[in-house]
Amino acid sequence: MKFMNMKTIVMVLVLLMVMPLVLADTETYKVNQLTDLKFTCTLNDAIPSAAATYNITINYPNGSAFIDNKAATALGNGAFNYTTTFKQTGLHKVQMFCWDTTYSYSNEGNYDITPTGKIQTSIFNNPILIFLGILGLGLVIFGAAKGIPWFGFIGSIMFLLLGIYTMIYGFNNTTDLYTRGVAITFLGMGIIFMFASAYEWLYSEGSEYE
Repeated sequence: MKFMNMKTIVMVLVLLMVMPLVLADTETYKVNQLTDLKFTCTLNDAIPSAAATYNITINYPNGSAFIDNKAATALGNGAFNYTTTFKQTGLHKVQMFCWDTTYSYSNEGNYDITPTGKIQTSIFNNPILIFLGILGLGLVIFGAAKGIPWFGFIGSIMFLLLGIYTMIYGFNNTTDLYTRGVAITFLGMGIIFMFASAYEWLYSEGSEYE
């Protein structure tokens, strides 16, 4: 039995890397900054009447109410605006409801509130992350190719350190939903590689005494 063949490693990396790509798809705003939230309402495939109303409810990350069923300001042609200041970082859930006495529309979404108002989309300007990632991946691949489980075990520790560092510092000392998703991915990779290599390590040592 060999420690995690190359095909398995590639599959694990691809599956785990899907997570941050999904998490990055959200509207992002800056904390403690006056923000205009824009909405568009279409009812029965048409622009609603001038009597249409658009209400929103936004919850803090812990689920408590931040904005409770407040009316947005009509701008005309089905466009609405609500001005507010987000007080906490993290993922805020928003519920939207549009009504013009005849038809109605509802939807849900998320606002990711970060210190910078931006999603961190690259790790290439973070040398510590690059070093730990390359070292960890190199050790795992080398251990799998040469059948040396303890190389993979050390590589898994590099991934765990990479995940912990990303969880605390994020990218460029900025943490948000995206960086947390990447951190969880690294931690997941480290745990999988650690269990697999530890099993193979113990198995190979046990075989030597048989």
